Amino acid sequence: MKINQSILLAALLLAVSCQSTASSQRSVSIVGLVPMSGTSTETAGAVDADVERSGAGIRLENRDGAIGMGVELRQATYETPSDPTADRDGTEIAGFFRRYLQDSNNSAFIEASPILGLGLDDGTGDETSAYALLRLSAGYRWMLAENIFIDADAGYYMTLITMDTDTAVPPTEEDVSGVGVSLAIGLNF
Repeated sequence: MKINQSILLAALLLAVSCQSTASSQRSVSIVGLVPMSGTSTETAGAVDADVERSGAGIRLENRDGAIGMGVELRQATYETPSDPTADRDGTEIAGFFRRYLQDSNNSAFIEASPILGLGLDDGTGDETSAYALLRLSAGYRWMLAENIFIDADAGYYMTLITMDTDTAVPPTEEDVSGVGVSLAIGLNF
């Protein structure tokens, strides 16, 4: 039931973000998540391990002056460098809210992004529950041409709802947090 409500919330965010006024600017971009290091995974069994988070996604944004908001759909991968068999993949839906420090196209920005993960799968039937993260970041947008831009930002992920794995013995609860960097190339339309 919670997943259905979350999908409805994401659809509502998409509808709101695609609304435009005469002064608004819409964009679509492809986002790549650079693997982040130093992220800790805490389990109920008191086992801590580093994990790297990477992936790629597509982002839709509506910008009106210094305010930008939109949605992002991404395929995320969580890898444990110490255990190559512990790689897990999943789909994440994120809303994001940006405050550009200038109205111009070349501008620094700050961003808050709530993220809903629909669960991770390692390919062997060992799946996690849905989870939620919050990412706070700062970055910069460079315009390469009139309609083409690059975004680069760095942020910190915090766990709001942990990943539960019921098939593990004993059941585990994972709390993922850490620093992440993302790069995007996009097009205004």
